[in-house]
Amino acid sequence: MSDEVVAAAAAQVYAVPLGEFVASRKALAVSAKVAGDAAAAKEILTLRKPSVSAWAMNLASREDSRVIGDLVGLGARMRAAQARLDASVLTSVRGERDASVAAYVALVAQVATTAGGALSASGLDEVRATAIAALADETAAQALASGQLTRALSYSGFGEVDLSGAVGVTSSGSIMSVLKGGKRDVEPEAASQAPVGEPEDDDELTDEEIAQAVAEAKAAKAAAKVRRQAEAEVAEAEAEMKAAQADLDAAENAARAARKALVAVQRRLDAARAALK
Repeated sequence: MSDEVVAAAAAQVYAVPLGEFVASRKALAVSAKVAGDAAAAKEILTLRKPSVSAWAMNLASREDSRVIGDLVGLGARMRAAQARLDASVLTSVRGERDASVAAYVALVAQVATTAGGALSASGLDEVRATAIAALADETAAQALASGQLTRALSYSGFGEVDLSGAVGVTSSGSIMSVLKGGKRDVEPEAASQAPVGEPEDDDELTDEEIAQAVAEAKAAKAAAKVRRQAEAEVAEAEAEMKAAQADLDAAENAARAARKALVAVQRRLDAARAALK
């Protein structure tokens, strides 16, 4: 169960605004701890905060699946042509390659600006380098599409893309703490890309935080119970009101019928009296 809990937490935490990442990660870890999954809580705390460019790329992966799909699909075709040594195909897709990379960079720049975190020129260079790495390497493409990048990627022109500490979880939910092309430990270069001024992995779940989370969970549970009881009472009262309205409608219909019958009898009586005169 721990893997599923961590995957779900990663999907949430890499979607929050960058400034809320640390607090959100800690809150998710506390929730896992309170739920009795200490292993998941520990793993959640190791989810690395993304660099600014990685945060923007994660937003983009949730914003426009078409642009991401075009980039990933083109990379698959290019790698297949490379494996066949098909130079004609590689030459023919150069224009498409440039357009696809440009569209991706533009998308990331746009979503970052909309979210209030416009990228610098160096940040846009990192985005472009990541797109090129995704074209060259299948696992890098999966990392880009996952929406859970922690840093930018780069491709040197040969070999595999180094994915050390570059992503937390795949889009399918599989833990990617160890990836083809890299080790779990983050290299100094990758670590230096984390936003300055905010601690990375210094979170610890204190007894006070756990106790507070337990109290909040109990309060939420009690409030939910009260709400369910109130909703049940409202439903019961509404049913009674509906039945009473039906009885009232039936009584009114009966009264109208009785008045009609009375009028008819009165007319017959009046006619009978007139006949006696």
